[in-house]
Amino acid sequence: MRYWRKTGGLVIWRSGTAVSLYRGVSYEVPSVQLNKRIYKRNELPASSVSQATDKQIHKQISMSGNSLSAAADKTAQDPSNFDSYNNVHATQVNLETASEEQETDFVREVKYEDEVEKLLDGLGPRYTDWPGCDPLPVDADMLPGIVPGYQPPFRVLPYGVRSTLARKEATNLQRLARVLPPHFALGRSRQLQGLAVAMIKLWEKSSIAKIALKRGVQLTTSERMVEDIKKLTGGTLLSRNKDFLVFYRGKNFLSPDVTEALQERERLAKSLQDEEEQARLRASAFVLPSIETIEKSGTAGTLKETLDANSRWGKRLDDSHKENLVREAEVRRHAYLVQKLEKKLARAERKLLRAERALSKVEESLKPAERQADPESITDEERFMFRKLGLRMKAFLLLGRRGVFDGTVENMHLHWKYRELVKIIVKVKTFDQAKKIALALEAESGGVLVSVDKISKGYAMVVYRGKDYQRPSTLRPKNLLTKRKALARSIELQRQEALLKHVATLESNAGRLRSEIEQMNSVKGTGDEQLYDKLDSAYATEDDDSEDEGDEAYLEMYAGGNDNEDEIDNSTHNLEMESDFPYHAQDQESETELMDSESEAYTVHSTYCASTDIVEEDNNFY
Repeated sequence: MRYWRKTGGLVIWRSGTAVSLYRGVSYEVPSVQLNKRIYKRNELPASSVSQATDKQIHKQISMSGNSLSAAADKTAQDPSNFDSYNNVHATQVNLETASEEQETDFVREVKYEDEVEKLLDGLGPRYTDWPGCDPLPVDADMLPGIVPGYQPPFRVLPYGVRSTLARKEATNLQRLARVLPPHFALGRSRQLQGLAVAMIKLWEKSSIAKIALKRGVQLTTSERMVEDIKKLTGGTLLSRNKDFLVFYRGKNFLSPDVTEALQERERLAKSLQDEEEQARLRASAFVLPSIETIEKSGTAGTLKETLDANSRWGKRLDDSHKENLVREAEVRRHAYLVQKLEKKLARAERKLLRAERALSKVEESLKPAERQADPESITDEERFMFRKLGLRMKAFLLLGRRGVFDGTVENMHLHWKYRELVKIIVKVKTFDQAKKIALALEAESGGVLVSVDKISKGYAMVVYRGKDYQRPSTLRPKNLLTKRKALARSIELQRQEALLKHVATLESNAGRLRSEIEQMNSVKGTGDEQLYDKLDSAYATEDDDSEDEGDEAYLEMYAGGNDNEDEIDNSTHNLEMESDFPYHAQDQESETELMDSESEAYTVHSTYCASTDIVEEDNNFY
């Protein structure tokens, strides 16, 4: 930037300390510029003389013809007159030439360096050890640390102006400050009142004050410098790094003249307010209050008035009336508890009926296949080997919450394309549920169920495709649910199970409540406050009127769905060819659990006999 300002060239390349400058198209050699100046200086008098002669000619033409001819005759007759005329003419030419030289002389351009030098000279001594470019910054450490009577500058924000800088304005100021030379060089962290005075004086000319931090100065922190300067000047910090601090004077900064005028107006307004207050106090001393104080206060609306009225005209309750009120309260409490019980039971029954209706609506298209009357059988030796190989298979099919649907059977047939066995892992709670799923898979796929075993991840089912297996033309059975409807069915089953548990809980609570009602009837005449408090705490008030609506719309979403979309969702990627389970550990667990799962292993056609010997690991057998 310094080279560009001083030479007028264009920086086209810069790397480290090396810079390439382009002189530009309009660059002229200094010798050529000197010749042009000399030529213009010599040409200037001739042009001025010709201009003066033209003016004189125009003046002479404007004169009358008689006077012009007479002057010419006199000049021709008398040579002295001709000389005097030449002297006058030369004087006029010289005056006009001087005036034109003053007009044509260009005004010097005020350079930035000269203006900054002049401004910084008035702020304080320079920092001569500055390693950067000119101009040298002011040494802030040489400025006085404490200025007697110093106060932060008076600031007033103009009406309708935001106090903070916008993002674009701050960016422009930061870019401008990046190329400017620093105004101050600072090395201390405290006693910065002299620097604050210099910055305020600088802000009268420039909106930015750039401070360079001296290098190698111990026990200095830029954070403390920033806080002290902001407190003393009221400026805004634009940027801070390890080398420079840039402060913006702020939109509420005022020049000294404006500050003095505003402070004078403020002092005048305060003095007028003080005078008005003194006049009001003097006038109030002569005004006597005409309000009489009321010593006695009325009794209307007080407790005394209420007690007097009750003693005179109120009805006193006798013992029989109190007993009637207590009895009515007991009856109302008894009716409330009975009503609460009936409402809960009715609401639970409605929910259960709605869940059953929704489940039946989802299962309309579900027509499970019946089990074959004469299924294919395998020998005990084949069952043992198939079970051994199936449990040690790495490829498996994971069955989720949807259960058995058309995509599951499709994946089984795709698996049987390359293998005779398919391993299915299902995460259920009981063995009966796993057995039910295994029978459904056997019936729908047409294979032979080998075994159902308990493993660490759930239950593993091994299904054999059969000796005379033929791949069906349609992999997805039409009698099973789609993926969408299977999810809806699982949700409804889960809801029905929860409602059944809820109804069972309500029935148990109902039995307990009936016994409590009998106790209430037994103490109805006498009253038992302890029993009533116990019932109130056990059956707190609940918002039982709010019922869930929208189940029908939920079912419409599943019923109105397009089954063709399920064909895209149920892709062959559902078959987990390589799972993340630790298979070696799983093989060991499955082998060690063979003894434990003998009682749970389900066989279809014959009694399953499990071997009690330790099975040798043979991963390359299948």
